[in-house]
Amino acid sequence: MKKIAILLTLVLISSCTRPVAKQFYLLNYQYDMLNDRLNTEQYPFTVRLKPFDIEKAYAKSNIVYRRSPFELEYYGYHHWAVRPTDMMTDQIYSHLESIDLVAQTVRRLDEKGQPDYEISGTILAIEEYDSDDVWFAHLKIRMTVVRLSDGVVIHNRLFDQRKIVPVHTPLHVVRTLSELTDYFASGLMNELDRTFAEEMKTRGGKQ
Repeated sequence: MKKIAILLTLVLISSCTRPVAKQFYLLNYQYDMLNDRLNTEQYPFTVRLKPFDIEKAYAKSNIVYRRSPFELEYYGYHHWAVRPTDMMTDQIYSHLESIDLVAQTVRRLDEKGQPDYEISGTILAIEEYDSDDVWFAHLKIRMTVVRLSDGVVIHNRLFDQRKIVPVHTPLHVVRTLSELTDYFASGLMNELDRTFAEEMKTRGGKQ
């Protein structure tokens, strides 16, 4: 009888226990047009957006969270739907295309002839950071623009921002990370406008 009771208990436990479904998330934001841009027309440049790199700790599909600078953990059931490197590359590419900043934006060096400039980025942190009773979204990215004719770095920028997450759920962490991505990308577009305006001056072009 004891064996039968144990067996029935195990059957009931297994029937009530269902595997927890994984949840998948994407960064998303609206692309704003540049206000007060320095050149009303497209810059006559072909710009290559190189695929983003990422620090190895953030290369997994699991969303990262931490409680201290020395401890890093991964959610078991909350994942990025697309690798962070691909998501960020896609967002910046679409943003560049939507504002018509340059004549051509490409992803490969051999796509449409030799590019004039190459934009590269490295994701240094994309995470949830818990501090006591407050949650933060943390985004840290380094961006570089290189003039390919001579290999000179004409722009270099480190973005490192945290923003409070209003509701303590992974969904709201991703929403807040999307807001940070919007802020980062919008600032980058303004910086590219200024950088390419200076390049036009160097080339003797009109403003």
